Amino acid sequence: MVILTIGLVSMAELLAISLRMQQLGRNETAAIRLAQDRLDQLSVLPFTNVNILVGGSLTANSPNYFDTPVDGDGTPLPYVRRWLIENGPDGASNRMRQITIRVIPTNPDARTTGTFEMISIIRNTGVIVP
Repeated sequence: MVILTIGLVSMAELLAISLRMQQLGRNETAAIRLAQDRLDQLSVLPFTNVNILVGGSLTANSPNYFDTPVDGDGTPLPYVRRWLIENGPDGASNRMRQITIRVIPTNPDARTTGTFEMISIIRNTGVIVP
């Protein structure tokens, strides 16, 4: 009876751990998708667009450099996206830009992952690079 009890308690704990890991994986996937969606939206904008000018902050909400994403029916998701746009590695702001996107849960707890960050470089297709 004791062996059976120990086995059942261990199985219950294992179930709780697997449920938590599944929740963390789902939340991390959502954060990755939100960051990729914002990167896709920004990468098609011309470099003269106010949303793609060099600027922004990853630590505070800056106008034109943050948003609260919504799902398909307009319900706000429990995340804030912030992005920082810097000159690319070539140093010329009219050719390449480095974009850092940070997805932050608005109600962080033990069931959510922490902040997710994605860094990418986009190229201005309107400028001919020598």
